[in-house]
Amino acid sequence: MPSEVDVSIVIPTYNERENVTRLIRILHKVMTERGIPYEVVVVDDSSPDGTADAVRALSQTYNVRLVVRPGKLGLASAVLDGMRVARGSILAVMDADLQHPPEALPEMLKRIEEGCDVVVGSRYVEGGSSRGWSPTRRIVSRAADLVAKILLPRTRRVKDTMSGYFVLRRSVAEGVPLSPRGFKVLLEILVRGRYSRVCEYPIEFRARTWGESKLGAGEVFSYVLHVLDLAHTAVRFAVVGSLGTLVNLATVYALGYLLGLEHWITVPIAFETSTLFNFFLHELWTFKSALRGGVLGRLAGFHGTVVAHFVSQLTVSNLLYYGYGVGRVLSQLTGIAVGFILNYALSRWLVWRGWVENRSFGGPSS
Repeated sequence: MPSEVDVSIVIPTYNERENVTRLIRILHKVMTERGIPYEVVVVDDSSPDGTADAVRALSQTYNVRLVVRPGKLGLASAVLDGMRVARGSILAVMDADLQHPPEALPEMLKRIEEGCDVVVGSRYVEGGSSRGWSPTRRIVSRAADLVAKILLPRTRRVKDTMSGYFVLRRSVAEGVPLSPRGFKVLLEILVRGRYSRVCEYPIEFRARTWGESKLGAGEVFSYVLHVLDLAHTAVRFAVVGSLGTLVNLATVYALGYLLGLEHWITVPIAFETSTLFNFFLHELWTFKSALRGGVLGRLAGFHGTVVAHFVSQLTVSNLLYYGYGVGRVLSQLTGIAVGFILNYALSRWLVWRGWVENRSFGGPSS
């Protein structure tokens, strides 16, 4: 491999003192034996086990740089912070827990030289494996991968979208909007990155040597939110609409059955309650406008889109049923679909017309 290759290896850590110490030594051996100029960038979230002190001591001997953050801010944002300070034109990302084989890194870098823009360390291509995983964890991993492929079309060319071990040209992510939510930065790269060719290299995903796995219910929930954040706004809009329907029904139930109000009174109250619920969730999540200026105008405009939704749904449903003899359920389903499309279009282009994503790698940390 030519000596001009300049590689930064970003490693996020939290309570990984033993693992990262061994990993840094192995990386030095692997990279120097192949003559690859490199640096290691460790981003530590103030680990109480002394991880930062161990890395600081190793930096006296090895080409290691340390970034210490004030608390446990999350794996994904740690990776982004490491990428921002990295000096290399090629960036590698791997975990500190020795589950990602450092011996595979030179071959992954070779794929970059051969024309790949992103190289994924993959468990699911021929030659790859995940040793020591329980059936439950395998199912969770495959299910998460399936969710990503359904909602994020650009990930469909990659077999292991859940990998945390990957290499990319710096230009792939430079200036690209990247979100620190979740723990799978690769998804961000695959969805938003500037690349032409993605390659996968088989790896054996190993069992942890020291410490405990950080995968838990909170991480799974965060992953789901992460995928929804990356999905088209229409997906988030539909999710909010579904939640709003539940709010509507719950309001009708509470006012009607628990308080004993007449149904004709509960219906408009439920409608307004769910409309307000939907609006503020769209503000805070779907379009992330975070209530910046003009909120009353947007609220009024959103009420207008909801009315348009109802009128279009009613019109299409009745037209199909009475005019063309289409069945009741299919007529209503079509009306709902047309109403949703109209509601989303009016909301996106009139109510939240100035909405943009503004987070990017290379900019200030979120």
